Amino acid sequence: MARKHNTSKEGERLLRRLRAAGPFLSASLVVRHKRCGRPECRCATEGPIHPTANVTWKEAGKTRTLHVPQELIEEVTQWIEEWKALRKLMARMSEEQRRHLMRLRKELKD
Repeated sequence: MARKHNTSKEGERLLRRLRAAGPFLSASLVVRHKRCGRPECRCATEGPIHPTANVTWKEAGKTRTLHVPQELIEEVTQWIEEWKALRKLMARMSEEQRRHLMRLRKELKD
């Protein structure tokens, strides 16, 4: 059974969108191209250089970095985009709840 929330119709709509969220990651993705350093590799003399990707985030005030395998770059990008969308949704939900609280307060005064 769905739980009834003390919110507006807009708040209910936003909550449904929040519940439908997929995997997310709060981090930044940086993709660079560089030479690998192996003398026998094609990138040492000619040809395209290798993409390398890292995600960074803050943990206990320090910047942390994690290598992302090339096969996962697209998926990790989607996780980060999902996080950005969730942040916006959470901000909108918070604004809607403030408006809802103001309406409830006014009804109690009347």
